[in-house]
Amino acid sequence: MAGTVGVAGKVFSALGNEGISVKMISQGSSEFNISFVVQKEEAYKAAQAIHDVFEMGS
Repeated sequence: MAGTVGVAGKVFSALGNEGISVKMISQGSSEFNISFVVQKEEAYKAAQAIHDVFEMGS
């Protein structure tokens, strides 16, 4: 996320668009990572939503 505006917004918008509720958010001081917690049952759907929004898969 460092140096790229809107990354966190894209992540959480993608989750929200899928109806996934974020329980906790944590960002490191370096801005090179972001962590969040979702319900176990929504984990795969959350990962897929993020991969889709950043075009990280086929």
